[in-house]
Amino acid sequence: MQWAEHGVLQIVDEDISSLYCYYDRDGMGYDESFLFELQLQNLPLTPGSVSAIQFVLVDESPLREGIIEDVQAAIRSVDTQYNGSIIK
Repeated sequence: MQWAEHGVLQIVDEDISSLYCYYDRDGMGYDESFLFELQLQNLPLTPGSVSAIQFVLVDESPLREGIIEDVQAAIRSVDTQYNGSIIK
């Protein structure tokens, strides 16, 4: 994950692979896994910090069902000002 201009949080293939791993191996929900990854990568969220999320994926396979919604919910749990925007 990394910050892009204007508060866009970019989520890359490696991040998604980590979320799948935590889910499959440890039984962690995608929302919990996402928050854990933010801590590991030292990417703090604060209210108003995320204007949108963007999935920057080289692997064109579709994301597993529910992952986008869980990532959005995790962000909202910390950044109550996040409005759910996604950049495609």
